Amino acid sequence: MLAPMNKPNLLQRIGRGLTRTRNFVMNGLFLLVLVLIVVAVFDSVGGVSVPDDAALVLDPEGALVEETWIGNPLENWWSPGQSEPRANINDLVRAVDLAAEDDRIRALVLDLEDLTWAAAAHARYLGDALERFKSAGKEVLAFGYNYGQPHYAIASFADAVYLHPHGGMAFTGYGYVRAYFKGLLDKLGVNIHVFRVGKYKEAVEPFTEEGMSTEVREVNQAMVDELWGAYRQLVIANRGIDPEVFDRYAVTYDEVLANTGGNMARVALEHGLVDELSTPDQVRNRVAAATGQTDGDDYASIDYRSYLSTLPPDLPADGNVGLIFAQGPILMGDDRAAAAADNLVGLIREAREDESVAALVLRIDSPGGHAFASELIRQELELTQLADKPVVASMGPVAASGGYWIAATADRIVAHPTTITGSIGIFGLVATFEEALAGVGVQGDGVGSLPLSGGFDPLRGLNEPAQRVLQASIRHGYDNFVNLVAKGRDMPPEAVEEIAQGRVWLGSQAAEIGLVDELGALPNALDAAAALADLDVEDYGVKTFSPPVPPFDLLMQEILDSAASVGAGSRPPSVPSRLQQAWEMLQQLQDPAAAYALCEVCLGLDQRF
Repeated sequence: MLAPMNKPNLLQRIGRGLTRTRNFVMNGLFLLVLVLIVVAVFDSVGGVSVPDDAALVLDPEGALVEETWIGNPLENWWSPGQSEPRANINDLVRAVDLAAEDDRIRALVLDLEDLTWAAAAHARYLGDALERFKSAGKEVLAFGYNYGQPHYAIASFADAVYLHPHGGMAFTGYGYVRAYFKGLLDKLGVNIHVFRVGKYKEAVEPFTEEGMSTEVREVNQAMVDELWGAYRQLVIANRGIDPEVFDRYAVTYDEVLANTGGNMARVALEHGLVDELSTPDQVRNRVAAATGQTDGDDYASIDYRSYLSTLPPDLPADGNVGLIFAQGPILMGDDRAAAAADNLVGLIREAREDESVAALVLRIDSPGGHAFASELIRQELELTQLADKPVVASMGPVAASGGYWIAATADRIVAHPTTITGSIGIFGLVATFEEALAGVGVQGDGVGSLPLSGGFDPLRGLNEPAQRVLQASIRHGYDNFVNLVAKGRDMPPEAVEEIAQGRVWLGSQAAEIGLVDELGALPNALDAAAALADLDVEDYGVKTFSPPVPPFDLLMQEILDSAASVGAGSRPPSVPSRLQQAWEMLQQLQDPAAAYALCEVCLGLDQRF
């Protein structure tokens, strides 16, 4: 007789249920991934071709950046807002320049609706490429439902700017507003100990002041005025507008808008900022005419991403200029989303040891960060110079503080006129909580064998020897920074001291005072590097060095991109609050020596371009 089977208890039944659920979910995910892989494969097999008599469509999505990077695709997918869209400015410029010489491309359409942000330097860089496209006898047309200030900087280069009859545009100028936390910190009993050199080093002010200091206000006001002046001149020149008309529109916009009953589109048309108020179908007719189509409003087109995918890879050259991007805050480690020292040192070393590379260009778009990490990167560049390979620093929208540190001893520095640079200064910041803890009945106490024993304890604060050590260290770092600039720019240290003090300069100003050798974009820097290496400036290769992407991340990104193309859609970008930005900055301030070469105002202005 068979023994009776025991009925599973409650815990066993729950365990079996969880196992079945887990297996179901894992099998479902596997099937989903398999389907997406098949979609990606069939999508790639279909291929893309460039139609004849076509219009190239520039439709960047997200913010314009120097280099796009692939993070953890699954994490970004399941956490909306963690990874905002980014468009590579160099891809846009390359597509425009190649299309200028391509007989299949007859016109170019600017569709900037999904562009979320563009630095002034990037707008001018892309605009110069559009000018070259027009010089080839081809037309550039721009259409938008609404134009923000960065969108219009690019659109103003077009032969014709169209605006929807119910659209609008307005100029907000450049501004910088930040939160100050001294009152809050005082209430919480948090003590902020600051060690700095340079009267303009304002990164510490949010934690020590209740508002902007007079010295910082002076330099920041001058900067936003200079930026607006450059924008104003650009638009007036591109559109051929009378300066008085432009100023009336920009300065008294509320009044001129009221005079038209609030019709923003009509105000823009009357002031010459747009050529026509047109609906999408009317613009399609206009583009069709520009591409030679006469049978209706349809026209052949190709977006710039697809266009670039049809082009053959560049052939290897005997002599190359290496290209490395330093984008984001300068940190220790190997974070691909930042200008991480481990990554950059490895890439610079790789370029130096590559026999096909005769010179190196470091493209910088960074407000700085850790002083020690900055010096590690600069030292590796110096080793490249000692190996008889010239180094040229190419400055993008921002190359300040630590971003200038890594460029200081390059053979040549090239910057855009609106690059934010300089900020030659260092600060240290240490928070202690002895008063906050005392308020809830907690005191720190102990013994030590030396004056510095416990001198850096956040429970008891910083004692006087510790404070003197930190201030001396910051002073030494600042002197080192000044001497590096003096050495690299061939200037007396006293002359550098006068323009240092943590002050921020625009590229055009930096060229006048000797911090920058030449005004120009990335191609100018590449040509300069080729000339320094005695390469033929008309026939040299560019070899880009980037951190390796894990194969799994690359595969998953391809799969998710394919999923998006078949209807997954995109998520709106997140907009971090000023409190979040301040907290994120504090989290990055983890240098063991508490020494930072960071231009905080660059971060704030960066969001307003």
